[in-house]
Amino acid sequence: MKKTKLLMKAIFFIILTVPAFFLLSACQGDQIEEPRVQDRGLEETEEERTELEAGIFTAYSDTDDNGYARARVRIEGNDIVEVELMEILPTGNEKDYKSYQYEPVVKAYEEMPGRFEKADSADVDVYTGATRTSEKFKQAVRRALDYAEGKSEGRYYDGRFQGESERTESGYAVALVTIKDDEIQKVELKEIDGEGEWRDFSEYNWEPAVMANKEMAESFVEANSPEVDLYTNATQSSIRYKEAVRNALHHASKNPEKE
Repeated sequence: MKKTKLLMKAIFFIILTVPAFFLLSACQGDQIEEPRVQDRGLEETEEERTELEAGIFTAYSDTDDNGYARARVRIEGNDIVEVELMEILPTGNEKDYKSYQYEPVVKAYEEMPGRFEKADSADVDVYTGATRTSEKFKQAVRRALDYAEGKSEGRYYDGRFQGESERTESGYAVALVTIKDDEIQKVELKEIDGEGEWRDFSEYNWEPAVMANKEMAESFVEANSPEVDLYTNATQSSIRYKEAVRNALHHASKNPEKE
C-alpha cells in the first residue's frame, strides 16, 4: 500500500514539473531570440544613416551653353539647415532673378532651397518648366553633400566646367574645361573686352593674342594643369587664361569650398 502511494506521488510530481520545464524553456528561448532581432534592426539603421560634417559647403554644377549653378549648403546636427542657390551666366555674371522674364526658373530659384532643406537631401523633384535649372541646382547641392559626407575619391568630377579670371578695365577671360578621369580633355578660351563684349579672334588684329588663344588651350590639355608658360607678346591674355582655367578646375574639384 505504501509503495502504491509513493508511486502515485512520483507520477503526480512528474505531471506537474515536465510542462513547467518546457514552458520555462520556451520563455528563455524567446528572451534569447528577441535581442538578436532588435540588434539587427539597429545595425541596419546605422548602416543606412549618412553622417554629415557640420559646416558650410560651396560646390558647382557642370556648365552648358547657358552657364552653371552654385550651391552654398549649411549643415548643422547632421541636417541641411540652409541652402543658397545661384545661376552663373556664360559671361560669369550672376543671373538677375528680379528682372528675369521666365517665371518657372524664378520660382525654382525661390522654392528649391526649401525642398532641399525639407528632404535633407539633393534628391528632390525638379521644378516643372525649369528642368535644366533644377538639375544644375541638384547637382551642385549633391556635390556639396558629397564633401560633407567625406566622399572625395579622385580629384575632379567628370564634366565641363566654367571659370573666369579677375575682371579689369580692359576685360577678362572665360575658360571652359572638359574633364574625364581626372584628365583635362579639352579647353576653350574666350575673352570679354572692356566694353563687356565677346572678343572675336577671327577679326582681332593682334596676332600674338590670336595665337595665344589657340595654342594655350592646347598647352593646358598637354600639361593637364593651368601651370603653363605665358605666350610671348600676349602676357596679359596669358595670365587671364591661366587664372580662368585654374578657377574652372576649382569648380570641378571633389573638395568643394568649406567655410
